[in-house]
Parts: sequence; C-alpha cells; structure tokens
Amino acid sequence: MRTISEEETRSLKGATEASYTLGGGVRCFELLTRVNASSLSKYSSFNDENATSLIPVDVAVEADRQAKSPVITAAMARLLGYRLVPDEADQVRGPVTEQDAHNVLRESMDVSRAILDALLDKHVDSLERKRIAKEAREAIRAIEQVLIKIENGDDE
Repeated sequence: MRTISEEETRSLKGATEASYTLGGGVRCFELLTRVNASSLSKYSSFNDENATSLIPVDVAVEADRQAKSPVITAAMARLLGYRLVPDEADQVRGPVTEQDAHNVLRESMDVSRAILDALLDKHVDSLERKRIAKEAREAIRAIEQVLIKIENGDDE
C-alpha cells in the first residue's frame, strides 16, 4: 500500500508545473529530457486519468536544472520533513549590488502586477494562479540570491 497521500501527490504535481513554468514551459523542456511533451504534461496534470502519474526522479532533476531552482526536489524534501540548503560551492558570490536591488524590485513588481491583473474581474482563475506562482517564485529566487550574498559576508 502506498504511503503518499492524494494531497501530497497534488503538491508534487503543483511543484512539477511550477518547475516547468520557471524553465520556459513544457515545449522548451521537452528537448532537454528523455520524455515527450505529452508525458511531461501528465506529470503535472490534476485530472483523474493522470492522478497517479508522477515525474521520474531523473526528469525532475532535469526540470529543476532548467528552472534554475530546485522546485520539485524541495517539494519532495518537504514531504519527508526536510528542507534544502544551498551547497556553498554553488552559491552566488560577491557583494550586494544595485543590480540586486533592481532585480528584487522588478521581480516583486511582477508579482504585484500579476495579482492586480488577476483581481481585475474579482476572480482568480487557474491560469492567473499559475502566473502569480511563477512570478512569486522568480521574486523568491532574486531575494534568495541577496540573502546568500549577505550571509556570505562578501559585501565589504
């Protein structure tokens, strides 16, 4: 008997969709992995027919690489009660710059714009939720890069 719940499966499918979105979409990703766009879509689909189709581990790694963020891997770790910590060898180096400030502001404004656009008709649909999530993840990535630089103390 499987120990993974329906809610956990949905969480992984949501993370898979987010990774695809950050990586440029399923069509962009299809050329980088061993599976076609149809199979990739099944891994993020919430419909009954694909309810138990989850992304294989190797494809998840490729998706997260393309997304430049461990979205799926982090979701898996959370389900197991863990969190990911960046490997210091792969961390961003250097002092915090004005460009970092501009990146954080731009990405945060994109989140705000996506939310406001979605609320124009007083209803947030699934496509709008995906756009908001994508923009939020990009903002989080920009903020995480600043945190890494600050925590490394390279701003002197």
